[in-house]
Amino acid sequence: MKTNFALLLALALNAVVLAQNPTPLVTKTPDQLIAVLKSDAGLKEKSDACRELAVVGGKDAVPVLAGLLADEKLSHMARYALETIPDPSVDAALRDALGKLKGRPLVGVIGSIGVRRNAQALDLLVAKLSDDDADVAQAAARTLGRIGTPEAADALMNAAANSDAGNLLAFCEGLGRCVDALAAAGKTDQALTICDHYDDSQLPQQVRVAALRGAILLRGKDGLPLLKESLENPEYVLFAAAIRTSQEMPGADVTKLLADELAALDADHQIVLLSTLSQRADASSLPAIFTKAKNGDKPVRLAAIRALPAFNSPDSVPVLVALMHDPDRDLARAAQESLASLACPEADSAVVKLLGSADTQEQLTGVELVSRRRMTACVPDLLKAAGDADDQVRPAALKTVGELASPDDLPAVLILVQTGKTDEDRDAAAQAASALCAKTDQPTRCVPKIAGLLPSAQPAAKQSLLNILGTIGGPEALTAIRAAVSDDNPQVRATAIRLLGSWKTADAAPALLDLAQNAKDPADKLVSLQSYLQLASDTEIAADQRLAMCRQAAGLVQRVEEKKLLLSVLGGIASPDSLAMITPHLTDAETKDEAAAAVVSVAGKLLKNGADAQTAGKLVEPLQQAGQAAANPDLAKQAQTLLDQAQAKAGAK
Repeated sequence: MKTNFALLLALALNAVVLAQNPTPLVTKTPDQLIAVLKSDAGLKEKSDACRELAVVGGKDAVPVLAGLLADEKLSHMARYALETIPDPSVDAALRDALGKLKGRPLVGVIGSIGVRRNAQALDLLVAKLSDDDADVAQAAARTLGRIGTPEAADALMNAAANSDAGNLLAFCEGLGRCVDALAAAGKTDQALTICDHYDDSQLPQQVRVAALRGAILLRGKDGLPLLKESLENPEYVLFAAAIRTSQEMPGADVTKLLADELAALDADHQIVLLSTLSQRADASSLPAIFTKAKNGDKPVRLAAIRALPAFNSPDSVPVLVALMHDPDRDLARAAQESLASLACPEADSAVVKLLGSADTQEQLTGVELVSRRRMTACVPDLLKAAGDADDQVRPAALKTVGELASPDDLPAVLILVQTGKTDEDRDAAAQAASALCAKTDQPTRCVPKIAGLLPSAQPAAKQSLLNILGTIGGPEALTAIRAAVSDDNPQVRATAIRLLGSWKTADAAPALLDLAQNAKDPADKLVSLQSYLQLASDTEIAADQRLAMCRQAAGLVQRVEEKKLLLSVLGGIASPDSLAMITPHLTDAETKDEAAAAVVSVAGKLLKNGADAQTAGKLVEPLQQAGQAAANPDLAKQAQTLLDQAQAKAGAK
């Protein structure tokens, strides 16, 4: 045991050491790595040596690495190492390579000069701007941009002015890099000299957009006149560039300029500007947005209304409430949507006021907004509205009560179930009550309270209370519904029977069977029997129990429809005993087709489930009879196929 503990301790300590000392980046000394590059080693070994020299290489490695720059396979790794070596000899070697290399190695070296920002290579790079190889010329332009000196900028400006279309974008990219470098160095005037070419229509759009952005931002506050001018520019590309640039510019002055421009622009541009103001969410622009929300072209008004939630300002509330009465339904609806999105208390107050309005439409809007805003504090107001005289308000309020109220509000809702003025009112109240019961941990605890109201309830209210019980379910609810089957009112009885017939468990089967046998009204007997058979078709009930239910119902079925329903249920029970109940119906002209289908269904299930030889033997005669009785050729063919299988399996006994 001591040995094992010592071994575990050693392994643990070793794991700590390994965790503290990861695999090193360098495996050889600089001299050894240089020797690898000078040897006949393979490509991988030399590439690895270059990678390590990028970490430990010095002046001594530069000549060897420079000698690999012309090697198509190793040039990249050689440059990778050279770029990190701080010695000035690297820059000299890269400049020297500019006059010796071509193609991809040359493009790579130009890129490495850019990484090191070697301004001494400026003249050599400028010469490459006119190289016949477009890749070389474009690489030179980008590298000059990274060097970013005024001289590099001048060279790129001259080259861009005389460039062909193929190189122009790369030259402009270089100029863009120059702008960044010059601005970072405090040479704003020189950077602006480049950016102020934004109005050159010969330049690619993306270049003009970037140039305009720089021209505005580099000027700071002095760029506001240019921003204004660009917003009014008839070229959409410059307008859009100005909009995007304004989003980078904080401050009230910018907001004021944007808001003032709303009056100067056409409808399409106003919509874009409204979206920008919405993103800024600076309340100083609200008066201008309110003006656009109230008057003007419909698309602009819609954009202004939809911009307001971003500000979440109480000042928006009266404007939106007024707009909710606009004769244009789209505008009114947009105002309602925006009011629903405001999170300020003033918006809640406005909704409460709508809810208490004498105007039906305002009340309905208030109910909807209470629901949208999840204003649970308004449940008492909703309950009050549920007793309103208006036929539209009452059910809408009750629906929202079901969404927002708590189970503690159930007694008040049950009163509304009993006092509802119309069937719609009572149904809405019943749905709300069901929703409140469902919010409790144990909905069945609500049953005694609801069932206790049944004796004194009027027939219409009693039906609604029974529906609530049917939704909750459980033994107590079933008992109350079963008792209601004896009610003097035929509508109440019909409701109770319907609920028993749609019960989710087999608990309702005895009550339905009793009704099918003993109900005084023949119609009640028929419905109960049909419901009983429907319950027997529930595959979640055990097959033995379903078969027993069918046996009990068999003596009660008389109508053809009932017989067909019984056969349908039996056809879903994979048992030889179900076949015994099906086969007598094969000789009945009115049910033989359904009986044949039921036989085929049962036999198919039994054979598929691996019936033994004895069971297969019991299938032979029913299948023979089904094949003879079936009027449908396809069904007869299925019976014959199953018969062959049953006979084959039975013969194996």
